[in-house]
Amino acid sequence: MGKWWRALGFLVVFQSGGIPPDYAAKMKGVSWHEGCPVSPSELRILTLSYWDYDGHEQTGRLVVNAAVANEVTAIFKELHRRKFPIERMQPVEEYGGDDDRSMAANNTSAFNCRDKTGQPGQFSNHSWGRAIDLNPLTNPYVKGAKVLPEAGRAYLDRSKEYKGGIVSGGFVVASFKQHGWTWGGDWKDRQDYQHFEKPVR
Repeated sequence: MGKWWRALGFLVVFQSGGIPPDYAAKMKGVSWHEGCPVSPSELRILTLSYWDYDGHEQTGRLVVNAAVANEVTAIFKELHRRKFPIERMQPVEEYGGDDDRSMAANNTSAFNCRDKTGQPGQFSNHSWGRAIDLNPLTNPYVKGAKVLPEAGRAYLDRSKEYKGGIVSGGFVVASFKQHGWTWGGDWKDRQDYQHFEKPVR
């Protein structure tokens, strides 16, 4: 399922599909392993158009939970319509399942069966495919003196405008909240500016 159309010669795509067997094999032991709270069959791979940091249209992929696939597609349609810049969008398998490498590359990603940051033994909402990290270098995780990724220190002054930056009260946060997602930038004990999630209630 999905919609395709041409805009100024570029094939714009917002498409959702099941995880094919060859891709499920690529995920195994990398972003997914036995004991994860969801199976690959409960996930969907989204193919989404976006505007990169150079102002060019690109096509990327996100792996998300099937239950949120349609709303994530709608959110990213809105970000595309508003020409919000995203540096890159690749499933975390392209980084060996390593969240640190993905963040350092300013890569927007979703599903990754892993622990919560700083809380070993507790599944992150990324493990359900119900969390998205958007431009994580430009929008770092901050808790006290800890900044992830480390190079995100260059973007700590949130009163400034950064390309691909997410700000309180902005349309990016509003687009997610309209669909019932929460933003890590609102958290009191830490600020995870890159992070949006919609946990199972």
